[in-house]
Amino acid sequence: MCGIVGFNFKNQTLLDEMKSSIIHRGPDDNGSYFDENISLGHVRLSILDLSTLAHQPMQFDNLAMVYNGEVYNFQEIKNELIKYGYSFSSNSDSEVVLKAFHKWRFDAISKFRGMFAIAIYDKNIKKLYLIRDRVGIKPLYYYFDGDHFIFSSEIRAIRKYKKLNIDKFSLSEYFQFGYISQNNSIFENTQKLLPAHYLEFDLNTKTLNIEKYWAVENYFKISNKNEDEIIYELEQILIEGIKYRMVSDVPVGVFLSGGVDSSLVSAILQKHYGNIHTFTIGFKEEKYNEAVFAKQVANHIGSKHTEEFLSVFKAKEILKNFVDIYDEPFGDSSGIPTFLVSQIAKENGVKVVLSADGGDELFCGYERYWWSYNLGNKFKKLPFKRILAKGMDVLNPIFMNIPIKNMEHKLGFLQNLLKTSSWNEIYETILKQYREDIKDLNLEKLVKNKDYFKFGEQIHPMQGMMLWDFYNYLPDDILVKMDRATMANSIEGREPLLDNKIIEYAATIPFEYKYKNNESKYILKKVLENYLPKEMIYRKKMGFGIPMFEWFKDDLIELFEEYFVDDDIINMSYVRELLYQFKQGKYVNINKLWFVLVYKMWKEKWY
Repeated sequence: MCGIVGFNFKNQTLLDEMKSSIIHRGPDDNGSYFDENISLGHVRLSILDLSTLAHQPMQFDNLAMVYNGEVYNFQEIKNELIKYGYSFSSNSDSEVVLKAFHKWRFDAISKFRGMFAIAIYDKNIKKLYLIRDRVGIKPLYYYFDGDHFIFSSEIRAIRKYKKLNIDKFSLSEYFQFGYISQNNSIFENTQKLLPAHYLEFDLNTKTLNIEKYWAVENYFKISNKNEDEIIYELEQILIEGIKYRMVSDVPVGVFLSGGVDSSLVSAILQKHYGNIHTFTIGFKEEKYNEAVFAKQVANHIGSKHTEEFLSVFKAKEILKNFVDIYDEPFGDSSGIPTFLVSQIAKENGVKVVLSADGGDELFCGYERYWWSYNLGNKFKKLPFKRILAKGMDVLNPIFMNIPIKNMEHKLGFLQNLLKTSSWNEIYETILKQYREDIKDLNLEKLVKNKDYFKFGEQIHPMQGMMLWDFYNYLPDDILVKMDRATMANSIEGREPLLDNKIIEYAATIPFEYKYKNNESKYILKKVLENYLPKEMIYRKKMGFGIPMFEWFKDDLIELFEEYFVDDDIINMSYVRELLYQFKQGKYVNINKLWFVLVYKMWKEKWY
């Protein structure tokens, strides 16, 4: 696990500054490659082959490479390359990745099982190639102004080149969803390379071309196998994918929440690998605390278990560095406990940690899926929806006098749902924090119109929601959170449930086995029954969040007071009115205040 940087000109000072800005991603080693056309930089976190033989940038023949990630099946690929006459001086996956590209070019990607952000320079034809893994586990940003092309694992390194202007479209998206999705970033001319894409930049013509090399939709060829057959096959694929993530020359641990996904990863590893170390974060506030369930699982499977409780005081300490860890505005408050559990793992001598992200998106785990489906069905059947929505503009003042808690918020939500005409619009309306009131922030209203329901709805509307999250929420919230929290602690985070073979098999499973008899993750829970008692499996799902309302109401409100000053982009008078209502004990969506706080703290730090 590492950090990579580079650009299409020679400048050692800039390259050193860029590398230094992401040294937390790779404190063990660093290196540079130059010629008159390009500069490549690398900072290394040593996981496989701890010797200098795995030093990067790595060169072979006409190629030079910097690479961030892990290709877990590198030994099999290596053996295949040896048959073609290739020899190897290291035991690293980096050398295998470079020589696989030399042999097969982009066809090599289909062989890689893992997570990766790769930059390869072909000095013979003066072309630079960027490649990002199928799901977007590893980040890869690039800046292009028509002349200068710059890439990096994190935006902070690109900012060493020049001051960047805020992209208001992306900021609008942040205020609505809490993150910036797809290929956008908070800055103009700065983009993310999308997951499952590669980019080709021609240094001679200064033109770029981007291609997609993989799509989960291609694997939705629904199986006609029976339930028992699917349970067996799924378990075997899970065992293989999870065991691959134990390929390491340093100690490995597992983040265990006590939920279905992390319990399954931990139980499979303990049974088929043994002697694992699990880590859990708990809360004194009972309704947020899953630590008790995690301890039950750990005791049952026999893992070495470490738990720590996150207090408001510890959260304050982490919050001071929150916008340094996440160098774009990032509204997922569970980034705080994720940072802490990464810190605890590091303190216990673990350099690699396994998480269990992706299970909800692959196996229908989020409660909002069936809640949105049930609500959406009711609204889709309503006659004259548009007329009702317009009528509410007249009736709202009358309704507002009805003494019902949070009436304004409920009426606004209802009116927006009445305006929807598709499952995509229904789902996005339910997800948004700021909705019509985005205009009160002096920002443009965002319409994503990335309709993943066109395909998913052919199976089931909830499958459309899962695909929406797979392409938005998973890579640009969940995986960003995991990457930055672990890398800030200089440890590597791995995602076993996002092995491409697991994803591809999950796509073939009939939807009725993902959500059956009102049971989410039905088929995954049936596999888990082979490892845990049913009473540990079938309980109410808890999200990995923090007690935001409780903490901010009593202990952290001074942060709102400190940062809610005038702003040159958004209308802070509207936000201060929300804060006033909050302090008066009226209902206010706490995430709205939190999103603004994070933005203001980020802006002070980075802009």
